[in-house]
Order: sequence, then C-alpha cells, then structure tokens
Amino acid sequence: IIEGGQFRKNTRCDGKVILITGANTGIGKETARELLKRGGKVYIACRSLERANEARSDIVAQTGLGDIHVRELDLSSMDSIRKFAKGFLEEEKRLDLLINNAGVMACPKALTKDGFEQQLGVNHLGHFLLTNLLLDRLKESAPSRIINLSSLAHKYGKINRKDLNSEQSYNQVKAYCQSKLANVMFTRELAKRLQ
Repeated sequence: IIEGGQFRKNTRCDGKVILITGANTGIGKETARELLKRGGKVYIACRSLERANEARSDIVAQTGLGDIHVRELDLSSMDSIRKFAKGFLEEEKRLDLLINNAGVMACPKALTKDGFEQQLGVNHLGHFLLTNLLLDRLKESAPSRIINLSSLAHKYGKINRKDLNSEQSYNQVKAYCQSKLANVMFTRELAKRLQ
C-alpha cells in the first residue's frame, strides 16, 4: 500500500465553513469526520442524497456532533453544479475550505450529461466549474484554502490534446491518469493566479 504522511497536529477549525465533495465514503468521509471533530461547520456535497445522509448519520453517531450538512451535487452535470453553487452562496456568507474530493476511477467509457468523457468531466471539469463559481466567496473569506485531491496516477497522465474527450480511442486507465494530471495542472495554475 502506498500512503503519505499523517497529520498529527491538534489544529482547530472552529467557526470555519468547510465544503467537501463526495464525502459519503472513503477519504472524503474521514476528512469530514475529522474536520467536524476539530470544530468546523461541514457540508458534504454528494450525488446520492441517500448515501450522503447515511454517512452523515454515521459521523453524528460516532462524534456526537451535528454541525454537518448534506447537499446534493452531481459533478457530471454542469446544471447541477450551477444549481448547487447558487444555493450554497445564498445559504452561506463564507467559505473557508473547499475540498474537491469526489471522483470516479477507471470506469467503462461513459459520458457526462454534458457530453464529456466521464472521468475528465467529473474529476476535473466539474471541480473546475465548482471552484470558479465559489472563488469570490473563498476570496472574501481569506485566508481560505482550496484542496484538489489527485493521485500518483497523475505521473502517468498525458493531456491528449488531439483526443481530449477520448472519442477516437478510450483506455480507462489512461483517461483516469489524464484527469488526475488535469487536477494537478489546475491546482498549480490556480495557485499562481491567486498568489
């Protein structure tokens, strides 16, 4: 198993508003639990409200804390992303931490509702749009943070400019690696622009 270091400090995030995509399972769910225990007001934005509410119930039962909120967000739909962002901005006057965690991996060829190859669409383009729709609120809440989860798979990725959408040929692993490289490139460029 490949794993990175563990964060062992007791840093608090009292009063901070935190949004995590895809936090109904895995890394996202663990992150939501930990940030809730550290005092954050946590939103988990997921495609399945049923699974998100199950995750919320688990986290509340384990921590005894209830400041965790479920919202619907389908990153394979630009309409859903816009609807989510509009509602979130109306509801919350600040956003201290955006964690772009949701993703799909090595799946059979499929397209998003807007016609993008699914891994590129969900893992990169969906988070790209979401981040940009929330960017002004993040700036207003400075010092705020954006975290884009990627993976070591980015090292094997290539941006296929001639067939970005995998229309001519599709390899599920190559498409995943491309989406993870896109996450890293987006993060680096965003960091430069927000210095």
